Amino acid sequence: MKNLGSAVLTAFISFFSITGFTQLQKHVLPVNEPDYNKPKLFADLPDRIDFNPKDFVGVFDLQPGQSTNLQISSTFNFSGKIVSKSSEANSSSVVIRMIDRPGARLIISKVIDENNSEKYLGRIISIKHSDCYEIVLENGQYYFKKKGIYDLMSE
Repeated sequence: MKNLGSAVLTAFISFFSITGFTQLQKHVLPVNEPDYNKPKLFADLPDRIDFNPKDFVGVFDLQPGQSTNLQISSTFNFSGKIVSKSSEANSSSVVIRMIDRPGARLIISKVIDENNSEKYLGRIISIKHSDCYEIVLENGQYYFKKKGIYDLMSE
């Protein structure tokens, strides 16, 4: 009888140990490691591309499905199709799918503050590639700054 009690106690402890371990595994979130081997989409372009935001004013008047062609700089011509558009009282945003760089999207927003001055925010990004551009304002000059995709997002 003494051995039967020990066997039951061992089985009982083993059962709860196994079920407790499997419950712990269910609560662990999967972690995706960044893929640093993604190809670069903008390898042929410089790290900084100056631009005039006034060149984008017409883009905010286009409707989804319409095409646009923007000469951002002497080295960077932007061709694409409007994917979506949204407007609020003090802001407008447009998403443009690039034609000549498949997978890339330009997301640009124009924000008007309480002084009626305009500010531009945005990115050119592709989740299939390792590089992207972000709009930066420095000393009154807008430019696209090249960054790594994982500097802006995490998987």
